[in-house]
Amino acid sequence: MSDHFAALSQPRRPWLDPAALRESFHRAAAVAHPDAGGDATIFAALNAAQAVLGEPASRLRHLIELEAPQLLTRAAPVPGEVADLFMQLATVRRAAEDYRKKHAATSSPLARALLAGEKAGVRVKLDAAIARLAIAQEQALAEVRALDATWATPAWEPLAALQARLAFLSKWSGQLREDLFQLGP
Repeated sequence: MSDHFAALSQPRRPWLDPAALRESFHRAAAVAHPDAGGDATIFAALNAAQAVLGEPASRLRHLIELEAPQLLTRAAPVPGEVADLFMQLATVRRAAEDYRKKHAATSSPLARALLAGEKAGVRVKLDAAIARLAIAQEQALAEVRALDATWATPAWEPLAALQARLAFLSKWSGQLREDLFQLGP
């Protein structure tokens, strides 16, 4: 398994400064870039490392894979902190799906125009849900930074729980953004 932390000369920690990570990537990529006479394989590995370490849930998962892989063998249920949020999001996503079905079933411009109010309501619900997810993600990232501050004594169980929570929040955020995109302008 590749050590993406080592590839970008970063410490194995839950939190990495985004600016320092970007700078390390750019410095290494400039040397390894094939157009600059570098090695394409190394350049690809640097890109993979940047992709993993730049996304908090992926970074935490990679850290756990390297340091405490036994924690990843368990099934990851929806964390309790986000279970209620999941039900709210499912309701919003269902409303978006229902609207898309109605819209697809209409054939006349008049019928579609009559659905404009429902579309606006669904868009408001999706925007609100995305905002709730952003707040939940920021709270989880604050917990990652707090855990990192005491990283002299690694706390693997809480880190694994945070990783699972961030993974669900990230996944759901992507799904809601896709729902919003599918609504159209």
